[in-house]
Amino acid sequence: MRQRLCSKVGCAREAVSTLTYDYADQMAAVGPLGREGDPHAHDLCRQHTERLSVPRGWVVVRHETLQL
Repeated sequence: MRQRLCSKVGCAREAVSTLTYDYADQMAAVGPLGREGDPHAHDLCRQHTERLSVPRGWVVVRHETLQL
C-alpha cells in the first residue's frame, strides 16, 4: 500500500487520520485513516490531527480506534 501524506499545505508527514466536514450540521469528524483516499476528505498527520481547530460554534467528533 502506498504511503499517504498529510493534506496540509507544506506538510510531508505520513497521514494517520481522516477529516471530513458536515457543513449543514457545523460538524467536523476525525477518525482513523480511511482505506482509500477520498476527494471530499482530508488526510492528516498526527501533529495536525492533535492541533485541529474548527470555527466557533462547530463541533468536533473524534472517532478513536479500539486498542485491544
